[in-house]
Amino acid sequence: MEIEDNEKKIKVAEDQGRAYSAALDYMKEMDNHAEKEAGDYIISLASEEAEGTYQLQDGTLKWNTPKEGFNTHLEIVVRDKQDKRFIPGLKISGKVLDTNGNQIIETDFPLLWHPFLLHYGAFFRIPKEGKYRVQLEIPAPEFHRHDEIKGKRYEKDVRVEIEIAMETGREPHGPE
Repeated sequence: MEIEDNEKKIKVAEDQGRAYSAALDYMKEMDNHAEKEAGDYIISLASEEAEGTYQLQDGTLKWNTPKEGFNTHLEIVVRDKQDKRFIPGLKISGKVLDTNGNQIIETDFPLLWHPFLLHYGAFFRIPKEGKYRVQLEIPAPEFHRHDEIKGKRYEKDVRVEIEIAMETGREPHGPE
């Protein structure tokens, strides 16, 4: 009975991973993207124009446009390498470098709720469209992990560099 229960749990996790990966594949069709495996993770990047977001301010959701001059949005998806599920609760930081190695920005990439694809990300300015190197640091998460066998994941900090073609622009936001 325990083996059947364990197999069912694994299948449920893998089904979640397939559903999330299908949403990620759809996003990849719309934006520039790059992907790399590192440690227990599959890390996917997507670049798109800067866009507005709702943020809670004084207890009310308010629409905020990107800061003046911000012209890009870098999305980061971190999935489990085994079951492909999104990994929440990470504290991702990183740098974006141009092709000459000049640092464009160093920033944190907080969780962004999205209607169909949870991801981490940040808005900032790049000088022009083109290839950039993104260096990410993902400390081993502090959240608890269930399961004495399958829960033994994400033990080590991960550092990874991924090259991506980034685009510039701003989504229309009405009066700014």
